[in-house]
Formats: sequence, C-alpha cells, structure tokens
Amino acid sequence: MNKQQRLRNVAEGLLAGLVAVGFDGPFRWAHHQWEGAFYKAWRDWPPASRNPEYFPRFKVGGSADGRISQARELLWEVKRTSPFHGYDQQPLNPSPMGLDPQEYLAIRAEGATPQEWMALARTFLAEMNPAD
Repeated sequence: MNKQQRLRNVAEGLLAGLVAVGFDGPFRWAHHQWEGAFYKAWRDWPPASRNPEYFPRFKVGGSADGRISQARELLWEVKRTSPFHGYDQQPLNPSPMGLDPQEYLAIRAEGATPQEWMALARTFLAEMNPAD
C-alpha cells in the first residue's frame, strides 16, 4: 500500500468503527479538537505497530520527507467514492456499501479485526469526552 492507501484505510476503518460503536456523526470537530485524542488512541492501538504495511506513522507536524503523516491527512483521503463522504456535514452512513459496519470493517478495512477497529473508535471517543 502506498501512503494515500494507508491513510484511506485508517480513515475508513476509524469512521466505520465509530458507526459500529454507536457514533452517528457528523464528524464536525476542528483539527485542534480531535487530533490529540486520535494520537493518544493511535499510540496505544496494537495493530498500528503490528501491521505497519497497512498503517501510516502519525506525528504532530508530520515530516518533511512524507514518511510520517499528520492525523488530519487521513480525513483528506475520504473521497466521493467513500460511503463516508460528507462525514463532516451529515450523519455517518449506518450501512456503508449496504453492509452493517462490522461487515464493512471485515471486508474493507485492512490490518485489524472489526473488534480492533471498534476498540480504536471507543478509545478515540473516550479521549474526546473524558469523564470529569
């Protein structure tokens, strides 16, 4: 996979994972709101280090040589062909490509199981809404 494919894989996996755990959307957070939560969730997510061929490396600021991405880049890869296109304007698609979100994850999101994608989504949401 090239860099854009890995970014798209993460975007699709995260968004489908969010739907699978009950987040309806839209995904309307500003970068400064969600990126820190994503970095924290990503850092502790086992598939990211176990399967680097499917996942980009993320770091605040990325890198000049393009080998390390910023988290915001993954959402730039959600194209019109994605069932999650419009993720920031409307509720997330509850049946991507006519599948339930877990089926979609099993078929379309590589490098992790549906349960692992859902764990990433749960951790991300917990970081976005920490208990007071």
